[in-house]
Amino acid sequence: MTAPETSMVELPDDRPPDWANSLMRWALTTPGIQAMVGQGVALLMFNGRRTGNRYTIPVSYHRQDDVVTVVTKRLRNWWRNFETPTEVEVRIAGRMYTGKAEAMTDASGLLEFMTDYLEKRPIDAKAYGLKKDEITREKITRILPHIVVIRIEITPLS
Repeated sequence: MTAPETSMVELPDDRPPDWANSLMRWALTTPGIQAMVGQGVALLMFNGRRTGNRYTIPVSYHRQDDVVTVVTKRLRNWWRNFETPTEVEVRIAGRMYTGKAEAMTDASGLLEFMTDYLEKRPIDAKAYGLKKDEITREKITRILPHIVVIRIEITPLS
């Protein structure tokens, strides 16, 4: 059996414009509106590792108990802030949490997570170049080298 061809995989570079992120940040912090748009979208707040600048970005997430998982593409740069464990804040469904985030770049062990993640959130499959009916282990294996999973252990902010 041959290894999957990963060089042929091209993920869409569907980076939202700055105004869309600004609008989403506003919506996720506005009571009432947050409940309508905030399902499956959180605000991730962190300091840049080199600049020290404070960033707040909307992210699609999966939560299981006190672990929040965010998936992004390697071609984006913001995930590099989590190559070492980093303190973050996360706003989920109007509640603030603190946590420690770390990027997981090793494709081993991520196949099960991504399969489960995309089966639960098939709307996110498009961002990784997959159609809803293409959420298979074989197709997901091909995209693993092109993604980064960020794992965040959270605790509620008092």
